[in-house]
Amino acid sequence: MKCYFFGTFNPIHKGHIEIARQVKEKLGFEKIIFVPSYIPPHKSTSELASFSRRLKMVQLAVGEDNTSDIEHRLKVPSYTYRTIQRLSEENDNQKINFIIGYDQFFQIENWKEPEILKEKIHFIVIPRKFQNGQVLSSRALEYLKNKDYDFEILNIDFLNVSSNMIRKYIIENQDITGLVTYEVKKYIENNRLYSKLAIGKSN
Repeated sequence: MKCYFFGTFNPIHKGHIEIARQVKEKLGFEKIIFVPSYIPPHKSTSELASFSRRLKMVQLAVGEDNTSDIEHRLKVPSYTYRTIQRLSEENDNQKINFIIGYDQFFQIENWKEPEILKEKIHFIVIPRKFQNGQVLSSRALEYLKNKDYDFEILNIDFLNVSSNMIRKYIIENQDITGLVTYEVKKYIENNRLYSKLAIGKSN
């Protein structure tokens, strides 16, 4: 049984890998498939590396067998419901196991075509604090449960790392060793990704 992990992965880091490891271990999945977004509809592209480079970094970090380029083959912008529909078709119309953060799950009804997501996804919700220190309330969870969303809560341990932190470190010429895999670090360095020299260029 597979589970899918969507994200921009700009870049993929050890926090992403640890989330996938714990989800796989705790829920007994055969594999976690990473799905880099092609053209995310609600994110700025000013600091976004090209899809091909983000895909390559994911492949370097977790292996090609655990990576999908499906969003590159679909219409843009990369709305999740389109990808889910295609994945469901490719998996005998079964529900898709989908890793999602608490904060994202709270906003799920603001996503494009939430009824399709509700029908086709089993959400694996990872508790995470908001910037103000609060977490999704039990009242909000009850609301989504009453709306017939299929989900389970999985508590895991987080690494204190983010893609934004890594990009900031690179611009400030700080070392990112230990935040990403060795292979991803070398790829970023060799291609000068996220550096001041790369800003404004096709990266």
